[in-house]
Amino acid sequence: MNKNISFLQVFGILLVVLGHSPNEEGIPFLSKWIYSFHMPLFIFISGYLFYLTTKDICNVKLFDFIKKKFIRLILPYIVISSIAYLPKVFLSKFAQRSIDLSIGSYVHSLLYPWDNVIRFFWFLPTLFFIMIIVVILLKITKNKLYIVFCFSIIFSFVVLNFIDIDVLNINGIFNYMLFFCLGMMYCKYKERLNEILRKNFSVIFILVFILLTMNATTSLFDGISVTGSETGKMKEVATNVEFVTYKLFYVVIAISGIILSIILSKLYCKYNYTFLAHLDGKTFTIYLLSWFSQVFVRIVGYQILNLSMIYVVPVSFILGVYVPVMINIYVKNFILKYNKFRFLSIILGINLKR
Repeated sequence: MNKNISFLQVFGILLVVLGHSPNEEGIPFLSKWIYSFHMPLFIFISGYLFYLTTKDICNVKLFDFIKKKFIRLILPYIVISSIAYLPKVFLSKFAQRSIDLSIGSYVHSLLYPWDNVIRFFWFLPTLFFIMIIVVILLKITKNKLYIVFCFSIIFSFVVLNFIDIDVLNINGIFNYMLFFCLGMMYCKYKERLNEILRKNFSVIFILVFILLTMNATTSLFDGISVTGSETGKMKEVATNVEFVTYKLFYVVIAISGIILSIILSKLYCKYNYTFLAHLDGKTFTIYLLSWFSQVFVRIVGYQILNLSMIYVVPVSFILGVYVPVMINIYVKNFILKYNKFRFLSIILGINLKR
């Protein structure tokens, strides 16, 4: 895989794990900085990889595509959420969000991704439906990406203003589709865009750094980075104009974070750094499994031992990254050696290619 994209995937998952390491009070500057762009970055990368691997969209069979992405995204979502459900119920007294033991509660947690037992799993069904919508629109428009991009703008700035549908995270689908399309646009025009970045490297870096720092340290862009559903926060504004203004600031900050991430990837590749190479190909496993070790550390560190974040955050971050990495390595080696339990590679997000 392209080294720049590999860096972005690793950088993005490290931000996710770090963002989940503090207690519910968070670390104001760090939390606001991370949450302002880390999930738009993931959606952006997904759009880039989608366009890179699915350019001849007219020949893509919709049913086969849906089946493939269902296995890749929804199957782990259902299985791992189900595994986590009972522990979450029994440990509800330690949880930020307690849940009841009932069929209705279980089904609700799957149909309403923001109420899932692993809350940040909302990304999986959201990305699944974004991909389906994009494939359908590309087929209808005969692979005209600019038209699909215009649709994503309409969904994000207009349609989203008039809907409030939490089931299957419909709000999130319309909100994040824009970043998915931006990823596709970057893939299509990357040579031209990278040239612009190269010629204006210092200016662009300073600009996006200032915007992200202002957002994280001041109240100038209050509400742009949120830890919950962005759409829910947007619904608090009173008028259509205020909604569009709020959304515009949100998108600008998120794009600034994406650009900063791309700049860091360029520097990483330019100087031939390799300190993140051991995490290549393991980011999906980290995403799927980091919750378990981080919840354990959260309960023991914050709620039982009442330790400071100074001690808990590093432990939570390290275990959140490297416990899934060790599981990835062990399970992959086991499957390749004995050629058994290959289905685990799907559930745990393991790439079996050597």
